[in-house]
Amino acid sequence: MISLNTQDNQIAVTVMGQFTLDDYRELEQAVCYGIQFQGKVNLLFDLRDMLSYSVDVAWEELKFSREHKN
Repeated sequence: MISLNTQDNQIAVTVMGQFTLDDYRELEQAVCYGIQFQGKVNLLFDLRDMLSYSVDVAWEELKFSREHKN
């Protein structure tokens, strides 16, 4: 589960428990929205309560990183 807090061009992400593909897609949507309307987006991750993530999340992150190199 994730919690997103957006202010201007900053997105604060708190991950609690397992970081799932649905969570990643929610984050990806917020980042793409921020890029579209703010230009660059700053991300702040709080992973203290994250227990694990699924392999499909890692794969999606790889794909997203390649598509958005800047």
